[in-house]
Amino acid sequence: MQYFIDHKRKRIHQRQYAGDRCGFMKTPVEKREFTDSLAYIGRLEEESEYLKCPHCRTAQIAID
Repeated sequence: MQYFIDHKRKRIHQRQYAGDRCGFMKTPVEKREFTDSLAYIGRLEEESEYLKCPHCRTAQIAID
């Protein structure tokens, strides 16, 4: 699985589900990172208090 990490807000997003509700659009590019390493994700959660984004569990659908 591929992840998008927002280092400004300390959030871990599932790349395929990340969208507008996640709120990462205001995060500067230099504070963003992509990875597919589960070990790295685990270290961020355990050692640096990063949280998985609650909005990245399922696909986000916009309804007008």
